[in-house]
Amino acid sequence: DLGVGECAGEVVSPVQFDLAASEREAFEAQLALDENDPRQAYERAYRAMLQAARALVKMQWQDVPDDPDVIVTEFRTRFYDTELFFDKYAGGKFAQYLFARYESPLAEPTADAARLLIEEGQLFIEGAHACEARIPSAGLSISN
Repeated sequence: DLGVGECAGEVVSPVQFDLAASEREAFEAQLALDENDPRQAYERAYRAMLQAARALVKMQWQDVPDDPDVIVTEFRTRFYDTELFFDKYAGGKFAQYLFARYESPLAEPTADAARLLIEEGQLFIEGAHACEARIPSAGLSISN
């Protein structure tokens, strides 16, 4: 009987670590919305999606820069166009949330727009988790 610390040997992959960071950012977005700061909430929700997309890209390209243009392009090429990100039921729908925000940001997001992006961001992050789980030896690949 191992007791305390028995899970200490469990390896958390870099992608899981990065996805946890995107979840924290999504949580911060919700807090900003609760504090009646829709602009901050909207930007943090987008940031959360970018972090989740970057986490997946890093599985294939370790040194991907933290640049939205590169992240979105690489995510589209490596995970959307290949359908690696696609969900059995939703297909590529969750990825569309990232693309839509990337291509058409709102200058003055309302509380409703921020709330919607937070919800979309959470679905995107769940999709990223599911994608990571479907890919064999996730986090172990360091190839470019």
